[in-house]
Amino acid sequence: MTIDRNTLMLATASLFALSSNFACAEDKGLATRLGEAEISVTLDAALAGFALRNAQFGAGSAGQNGIRQGGRDWIEGFAKPGVEISAPMGNGQAYGLLSAIGTITRGDGDAQATSGTSMRPSHLAPEDYAIGWRSGGSFAALGEDAIDISLGNQAFSIGDGFLILDGTAEGSRRAAYVLGPRAAFADTAILRINTAPLRADLFHLAGNVDQRRMLAGDAPATRLYGANLEWFGSGDGNKGRNAYEDRAWYLGFTALHVYDADSSGALSFANGNNGSAGGANRDGLNVFSIRSGGAVLAPLDEALEPLGEALADFGFYAEYAVQRNDSANRKVRAHAWYVEPQYTVSSLPWTPKLAYRYAYFSGDANTNDATDKSWDSLYSGGGPRGFGRWDQGEIYARYVGGNSNLASHMLHLSLQPTEAWQIGAIYYRHDFDKAPAGVSSSRLMDEIDLYAQWDTPLKGLGITLLTAAGKPGSGQKQQLTSNAAGNGEAVDRTIWLGQIVLSYSF
Repeated sequence: MTIDRNTLMLATASLFALSSNFACAEDKGLATRLGEAEISVTLDAALAGFALRNAQFGAGSAGQNGIRQGGRDWIEGFAKPGVEISAPMGNGQAYGLLSAIGTITRGDGDAQATSGTSMRPSHLAPEDYAIGWRSGGSFAALGEDAIDISLGNQAFSIGDGFLILDGTAEGSRRAAYVLGPRAAFADTAILRINTAPLRADLFHLAGNVDQRRMLAGDAPATRLYGANLEWFGSGDGNKGRNAYEDRAWYLGFTALHVYDADSSGALSFANGNNGSAGGANRDGLNVFSIRSGGAVLAPLDEALEPLGEALADFGFYAEYAVQRNDSANRKVRAHAWYVEPQYTVSSLPWTPKLAYRYAYFSGDANTNDATDKSWDSLYSGGGPRGFGRWDQGEIYARYVGGNSNLASHMLHLSLQPTEAWQIGAIYYRHDFDKAPAGVSSSRLMDEIDLYAQWDTPLKGLGITLLTAAGKPGSGQKQQLTSNAAGNGEAVDRTIWLGQIVLSYSF
């Protein structure tokens, strides 16, 4: 199904009209009661403009018609109305989720090597449709809503999105490639055990896949199950039991098994992949990871009381993961890890925070042997920690490559001039883990991102401005020169990007 701008505007206007009998909810949206049932309505929307020059470092970005452009200018937008209905069931509460997302791309389309949205697509489809039950006070000794079980299509994430966050690839005929509003997994069965200081998730997930709509460029159909265990401390109150953003610190362990996967299909840049061979080695894949995050030294506050504030200002994020597959003809021995210390100087004006991260995703030096060593980033995504997470660079992650066969350095400085403003600068140095065939240098590219985020006085409306530059390394130039042999392109140019995003949430 497709949708034009007028239809999107009409749908949004209708939502506001229908909401006139609702009251503002405490946290987000509008809420009303119908007997014992509570109904809440939410809306998330965004509109963004992009301008990019020297696409693919000068080689140009090809449209669906085969015509290449060195520069691309385009607009993306989406609207996501949603409804949640809840009603008492025993001592707990039954609930249902329903949402849809309409997306649109206009202008030249995105600036990938082959633009997936140059045909100016628009698309309307369901996003969340799930039912569930929260335990309420049924298990009083374990805490309010200690058990949450749900089935259907819905979002699900682990930690900061290093492995599991985004269940739907964007772009192509789904439109809105960069904004990427779709994240729901299909056929989910999720049991959340929201106790403290230990909590757990048991989950079954399937990727949302439509190869016909995505012109055979969707991620491979994949079905998996697994478990996640976390020891954590909450920030305010005890909300960390339910929400990642409210965990002041955490230590976690995840294990998952892919029991069915399509052997064809592309691992698109939208899911953060580069260098993996479709889904050929996913079937039978086992993945294990350990991780930490937040103010991990905070539990030592009492023991080291004089250093209490300094410990609270220190953050440490890290994860180590391995992928193993012993299935016949699908052997995998891959691993990935990162370390990210950060420090916030809370005593200084503008509260400067400095973070450094080294991230490694294994590559395969010998693609002709029987074992694949290249990391498959599965369903990684941008993550809840904002800029500088698992979409590594607004240029690299969107238009150049992804999290496989990569060794990456990141330096990130952020400032908070006022409560409403945040500004920051990020530098990336990306290298190949294993240089591709015919390439003698591991230097991939350097990138600088400068951004500013403003929470406007209008509640729910935010504006983000970003400019970025990406310069190819000697290894990337060699690879591009080989790919463009005989075409006469200059492949040593700096990519320039400017973008503005208006987002609204209530």
